[in-house]
Amino acid sequence: MRLFKPLILGGAVLAAISCASSRPASEPAHGELSSLSAASRPDAAFCEHRVPQEACTRCNPGLIPRFKAANDWCGEHGVPESQCFQCHPDLSFEPLPTLAAEADLKQLSLQGEDVPELTPHAVPGKVTVFDFYADWCPPCRKVDAHMFVLLNQRQDVAYRKLNIVSWETPLAKRYLEGVPNLPHLVIYGKDGRPVRSVTGLDLAALDAAISEGAAR
Repeated sequence: MRLFKPLILGGAVLAAISCASSRPASEPAHGELSSLSAASRPDAAFCEHRVPQEACTRCNPGLIPRFKAANDWCGEHGVPESQCFQCHPDLSFEPLPTLAAEADLKQLSLQGEDVPELTPHAVPGKVTVFDFYADWCPPCRKVDAHMFVLLNQRQDVAYRKLNIVSWETPLAKRYLEGVPNLPHLVIYGKDGRPVRSVTGLDLAALDAAISEGAAR
């Protein structure tokens, strides 16, 4: 799924136009995608709603306040944003792999705050993957799953995450002008120089860039 700027929530705007709303006037149409719906283990059971049984609010209404408190709620369709297939057809609930203690992962921007330069954050002797993502981007979580496995397998790869939050933050305005959708990854080689960028969920292109960076 391509998360283009005009859609923001992966189709939420279109869904809002095509569906009549029955939500209370004070309830926002859409919220944020949180990790509350993620399965707690790889063998977790899924319910008839295609959601982990343990997290489904239709099966467990008592969970609703928890999701609303986290602003993870689609008022347009009456389910958590992170469980709304109408707005996010490519939702994924697989838990992220557990990272090894030596995995080289750091967060450079938490709330879209500016990071003036990437080069000083490239790790000498390692391929550094800078990941521009947002919590409302399901494909970004798939990049995380892929990278977590890689970090557990290789000591020559560093992962640096930058949460843009929205397209209007200082971080997004500095680095994502002209970038149509997320995820957006910038890969630096072991020599500390940029290799290439990868926009959208293209794990094959990401792996190719990492291999190119490792050969420098």
